[in-house]
Amino acid sequence: MDPNQELRDAINLLADITEAFTAALFLRKEKDGPLRPYIWHTLSRSFRSDADIAPGEGVVGFVAKHGTPVDVDRYKQGSNATLLYDQDEGVKAFVGMPVGPDGVLVVDTKNRLAFGEKEKKIIRDFSRVLANLVEHSKVFAREELYGRMIDLLFDVENASLDYRYAGQFYSEILEAGLKFTGFSMGVICLLLPGRKQYTLTAAQGASMAALKGRSFPVSQGLLGWILKEARPLAHSRLRPLKGKSYLISPDEPMAGYNAFVGAPLLAWRRLTGVWAFAGSLNRDLAEDEMWALQLAGHRVAATIDHYRLS
Repeated sequence: MDPNQELRDAINLLADITEAFTAALFLRKEKDGPLRPYIWHTLSRSFRSDADIAPGEGVVGFVAKHGTPVDVDRYKQGSNATLLYDQDEGVKAFVGMPVGPDGVLVVDTKNRLAFGEKEKKIIRDFSRVLANLVEHSKVFAREELYGRMIDLLFDVENASLDYRYAGQFYSEILEAGLKFTGFSMGVICLLLPGRKQYTLTAAQGASMAALKGRSFPVSQGLLGWILKEARPLAHSRLRPLKGKSYLISPDEPMAGYNAFVGAPLLAWRRLTGVWAFAGSLNRDLAEDEMWALQLAGHRVAATIDHYRLS
């Protein structure tokens, strides 16, 4: 079941009832953080579906910052000034409503100079309905996440107890990580003696398989950073790191990957290596997901060290 389907149905229904040009729900993940379009129905080709809007910016930011509705009739400025669009769409009126503590609903129109009082009441009522649906969606997503976390730990434990040879263990471990993250590429890298280089020990995904068995310095790339710092790292186009990012070396940029996550393999506080995953999905990993990767990584590292699989 899609936890957002009820939200999607509600936004589509609201757009139909009000004959809206755009009806959009904006949410933020962090308190006082930027808002991003979450569910929307629009007839525009310039709607900024990937844009972050800071509190105080545009109609969405104003409603989020002050917690008060916005109701504008006979709007005469360019509609791109609302920060909803990349170009002027000729919007003539819009309404913005708070949706709980972390959301904003915006409905606009090109067909008339103002929404009627009946339509404004409908928009207000929908904002309350959406607030309840958002909370329901959060609970559903949290339960789904915890289920995936349990599956990851279960899969890693099974792989650690029931493998016949190192290659099988690494393959099953990477499959568990790929299923958990939803990404398409995964690697396991182990530190070499001297701890200045590491070997790409196992890989799934065409782009990295050719590098299997090769050694690289820990001074380069995202993988090297994790090994140097012994800390997890996440990178995505939604929340990019500073500067040019690459997995291993400057000659191998993150072409084709929109997101990356990696965690150190630590057993008894001893750093063994890193496991990491990348994919084309445009998404951030939640803090709990990062924690699960670290916890599962401890079990992976313990197996590698105990059975000397390196």
